[in-house]
Order: sequence, then C-alpha cells, then structure tokens
Amino acid sequence: METSLRIKVSELDMDLLNKIKRLFDKDRELTLTIRSSTDFELTRSESKKVYLQRLEKAVKNLEKGNSVTLTEADLDALVIERLKT
Repeated sequence: METSLRIKVSELDMDLLNKIKRLFDKDRELTLTIRSSTDFELTRSESKKVYLQRLEKAVKNLEKGNSVTLTEADLDALVIERLKT
C-alpha cells in the first residue's frame, strides 16, 4: 500500500501518527519522506482569475496538440535533473 498526505505542520500530532499506524500491520517497515511543499511553490496564493487563465492556456495547448508524453523513468529523470538546479 502506498499513500501520500499533504498536511500542514500544525496538523502533525500523535493522533495522526496513531492513524497511520492503524493503517499498517504492527511490524511492517515504512518509508516516510518529508518535504516542504513550498519548495515547489505548491502553496503559493493565486487569484481565481490567474488560475483560470493558466487552465485555459493548458487546454489550448492540448487542443493544438502541444503535449509531452513521458515514461515513468523519463519523468523520474526529469524531476531529479530539475531538483539539482
């Protein structure tokens, strides 16, 4: 089983940890990766107008055939390369 959670630091507490523990067998090994979303500007504020403009632009690009198809390995390599800069 694999899951991702996006939470605020203020939501980190023992209750959350106990809920995670209940999801898995008692002695199962887990991998926890902690990364700040702000590293990728995922929490930046954006007006509704700007958001809709960005979506419109994406739709127009798709309609024009401007898209990119990547394998999972290609995407992993791209992400790793972008994180280096």
